[in-house]
Amino acid sequence: MQEPAIKGTLFSAVVADLNALVERGRISPEMLESNLEPQDIAHMDEKINAAGWYDVHAYHRIAELLCKVESGGRESYWFERGLRAARRLLEAGIYHQMDYLGRTMVSGEVDPTARFNAFAKDMRLLLTIHASMLNFGDWRCVVDPDHEDRYRVEIRGVAGIPDGLFVAAAGMFSGMSEVSRAKSTRYWEFDRINPDFVVLRMTGPV
Repeated sequence: MQEPAIKGTLFSAVVADLNALVERGRISPEMLESNLEPQDIAHMDEKINAAGWYDVHAYHRIAELLCKVESGGRESYWFERGLRAARRLLEAGIYHQMDYLGRTMVSGEVDPTARFNAFAKDMRLLLTIHASMLNFGDWRCVVDPDHEDRYRVEIRGVAGIPDGLFVAAAGMFSGMSEVSRAKSTRYWEFDRINPDFVVLRMTGPV
C-alpha cells in the first residue's frame, strides 16, 4: 500500500520555515528532539526536491511544531498556512491549475444558475491540483445536500490523516476562491464526518 505523501513544493516550505525559526532562536535543539522524529530533523540539512514526494506525517509533525511556536497551537494557523500556500503557488506559476484561477469559467457568468453550473466545472479542474500535491484520498466536488446553492468537497480514504492537513486544504481552497471570485478568505471550512471521511464546505453561495 502506498504511504501517504506530500509533494516537495509544499514540503520545502515547511522545512524552510522550520530552519528560519531555528536560526532565529525560537526553536531550540531540545524542542526539535522532543517534537520531531530523527528523520524529520534530517530534512533540515537536505535540498528538498520540489518534484519529489515526502512523508505527509513528517510534514504534519513539522507544521504542528511551527503551529505551537508561532500561534500557540491555534487551529487558525493551519488555515492561514493553506491560504498562503495557494497565493505562493499562484505567484510561482508552477501548476497550470493555479494559473487557470485568473480566468475561471464562473468569473465570466452573471446569471446565478449559469454561475452555479460553471463553478462545478471550475472545481473539478482545480481538484486535480490535489492529485498533483497529495497522493491520498478520493476528492470529489458535489452539491451540498444542506445548501442547494453551494458545493462541498468530499474526501474519502483518509483514515489516519491528521485534521490539520484538511484545515490547511480549506485555507488553500479559500485562497483559490479569493483569486478567482473575490470571495472572503473564509470561503471554505473543514469537517470530519468519520475517521475515513472528511468534508470541505463552502461558507456561502457561489
